[in-house]
Amino acid sequence: MFKWLAVVMLSVFMVGCAARVDYNRKSIDLAIGMNKSEVRAVMGEPRRTDVNEDRERWIFWNPAIIGFTPIDNETLAQDRLVVTFVEGKVTRWGNQTYIDDAAEISRKTMENSMTLIKETQKTAQ
Repeated sequence: MFKWLAVVMLSVFMVGCAARVDYNRKSIDLAIGMNKSEVRAVMGEPRRTDVNEDRERWIFWNPAIIGFTPIDNETLAQDRLVVTFVEGKVTRWGNQTYIDDAAEISRKTMENSMTLIKETQKTAQ
């Protein structure tokens, strides 16, 4: 009975490990300027997309394993990989964090504020 249970548990564990995609290894085949279909051929379908007027991001990750339980949560993922497109072409990729996202939002806010100040100064003259 114990041997049978051990075999079943080992099989379940091995199947869970085999289903993981090594996004970092796959990203070696990415190049600046690739289009979306080329990226899809290399990386597969993204788990999530993030789009605004300046860029589009494709986010890839594997479920985190806690104990023997896979938890499909982007925040907990240890292998999150982000591919960024501008005008449909790859401009960068890597392990972009939420801090990077906050920095991008702050930069855009400052740029918009500066544009508004310049426009206000022009109309005041």
